[in-house]
Amino acid sequence: MRAAVATVVLCLSLVAALAAQAPQTTLFTTRDYRQDRERWTDPAYYLYNTARQLTDMQVDNRFGQKGSGADKYRIRSPYPFTTSREHYEAWLKKADGGTKHALATLPDWDGVWSGTATWLDSNDVQASTIAAALTPRYREYYVQQVKAEAEGRHWWAAAFCLPDGFIRGLSRTPQQFVIRPTQVLMLTDQLVATQVRWVYTDGSGHTPEDKQFPQWQGESIGFWDGAELVVHTNQIRAWNATHSLFEWSDQMTAVERYERIGNEIVGEVTLYDPEAFLYPLHARLRFTPSRGGNRMVYGTCTDTNGPSSNIHARPDGVVDERVPGDPGYWDPNDPRPWARHYAIGERQPRGGAGR
Repeated sequence: MRAAVATVVLCLSLVAALAAQAPQTTLFTTRDYRQDRERWTDPAYYLYNTARQLTDMQVDNRFGQKGSGADKYRIRSPYPFTTSREHYEAWLKKADGGTKHALATLPDWDGVWSGTATWLDSNDVQASTIAAALTPRYREYYVQQVKAEAEGRHWWAAAFCLPDGFIRGLSRTPQQFVIRPTQVLMLTDQLVATQVRWVYTDGSGHTPEDKQFPQWQGESIGFWDGAELVVHTNQIRAWNATHSLFEWSDQMTAVERYERIGNEIVGEVTLYDPEAFLYPLHARLRFTPSRGGNRMVYGTCTDTNGPSSNIHARPDGVVDERVPGDPGYWDPNDPRPWARHYAIGERQPRGGAGR
């Protein structure tokens, strides 16, 4: 009897040892990522890949390989505030209601500026770090996204000539700031178009709640604290930062702060979204003079991506592009695209004049 018991114990020990040695399921080996919820915040689940490494995995021909493990940034807000309104009003109170500038006393931010890398560009932040900051529903959205990115099934808004949304606009370059006593314009040359953010510094506040609605870049108000610009943005449309970052809801709001120090503009942004984030997120921003000269170039999506009608998703979920010779192809260099449209209609049979 004792021998039988010892045999059973030995077998159980061997099974446990083999189970411990078995490779753990990862994002790259799972049959159904939705069954791996307990591992979504584990760096090993993503093989220690950063968000950018997952996005570039197919291009770099390194699917399923171990990442750098880099986690350079602290993405959790260092501030004690739970809402952006509380944050903004605390800074406004500290600034004694803000500095009232005349045109002659405004700081000089003239020129065109290039943003430097931050974790909002997917750089040097582990996928697990981002996943851990998200609520359960948005964490699932995130894992779905990074799995698709790693497998080369990218969906990027600009590919379809859609706006990139608020977050990707924060670090887009080139940037230009047009400063007036009652308003600051932030101009950015994005892939889809030249973007403008209006920051109202006249003390008028946000649009009344009954007239608010989600907008691609939200609605921004601000004040000057000496030479520093403080901005509050609400009414931000729900969207996706893509590139292995995250989605946010239309409850997201933001507080930004900018200051010119020497030959740089340094800034920060704190993002609040009680629906998508477990805690406020924070990133530092830095802009240096653009090496491409001091003039902005008006951009449209077709200048870079071609007509959005050429971009389409194949049945396997991979985004593809029509090329010359493909049905439905539209030449982005055609100087008279409307003429082609007219000609197609001319070749179609028409009914009687009464139709």
